[in-house]
Amino acid sequence: MMKKITSLSNDQFKTLVSDKRELKKFMKHPQNEKIEADWANISEKQLQDIPSGAVYLTQSAIGEEKPQVLLVSTDERGQKQAYKSETTLDFLKSHDVNPVLEKDRETQLKTSYITFLQAHDKEKPQDIDSMLARVNAENDYVMLKSSALKENTFTPDQLKGMENELSHQFQARKQTQEKDRYQEDYKQEVLEVMQQPSEETQYKQMFKQNLLAQLGISSEKDSSKEAEAEKAPVEKQLKQETPQEKEQRLAKMKEFEQKHSFDKVYKLKKEVLQELKELNLTDSQREKLTKLEKALDTEKKDHDKQKKEEKFQNGFTKFFARINGALSSKNQNNQQEIER
Repeated sequence: MMKKITSLSNDQFKTLVSDKRELKKFMKHPQNEKIEADWANISEKQLQDIPSGAVYLTQSAIGEEKPQVLLVSTDERGQKQAYKSETTLDFLKSHDVNPVLEKDRETQLKTSYITFLQAHDKEKPQDIDSMLARVNAENDYVMLKSSALKENTFTPDQLKGMENELSHQFQARKQTQEKDRYQEDYKQEVLEVMQQPSEETQYKQMFKQNLLAQLGISSEKDSSKEAEAEKAPVEKQLKQETPQEKEQRLAKMKEFEQKHSFDKVYKLKKEVLQELKELNLTDSQREKLTKLEKALDTEKKDHDKQKKEEKFQNGFTKFFARINGALSSKNQNNQQEIER
């Protein structure tokens, strides 16, 4: 609610409030009367929550020609006491507090509105923390917006235009981030497939273990050099995931695929596959990558074929609907002629 300007010790505070000459060094038109608990809408509880031993600039004073400051301290009996005064701009500037300029207010408004958009986007049903975060961010922006309108630095139309522009930018960034995240998730899935040892390598490993067991020789290393060679080129890029993390990633991928067209998803996957082709792959890994791409291209062809058939079927249905409609109309006319 208030911005702290400077700190005061209890002794300094006593000197200021007891000696007008000392107070005048800090303030203009110092007040001698103690502030009641309801002064400037500050309840008794709120007053107790304000840290003592400091001078504060009230939020309501920001942007005003005659800023008001509040001095808060605690007396010997532990009771909070506060004094208000009108201060000078020189005093504020000497404590790194400057009047809010129009461009500063615009920056504040934009930052606050973006914070609200982010909190609204992250809000989840039944999640109290996310709901509170959204409510607080919205309240902060509404208060800041109200102050800007009172100051007449912005018109309602200007603020509405700013909100629309920031909303469009936020949605555009969000879509770009979703696309990039989906490609990373798909890349992880392909890398996992490529890192798996080939069937031949797995068979050789199992056969080797059987021979060692028959010979009575135990081997601490289960993986052969062939298997290590196969996964070396991609293991640096492959993230280590827990089963839960993998499940979450696959769920996010599925959600993305449901929200976007097949053609867009196909394009993103092709870009990832092209990126992986540039890695230093083993023959086995390159073979797996080729199979994955062929399977994807086949899925694309099937999709296009089905789409074409559906389009033809829809056109066919519409054609016969028009024919049936025309015949029905003709029969109706003939029936009317007969009745005449």
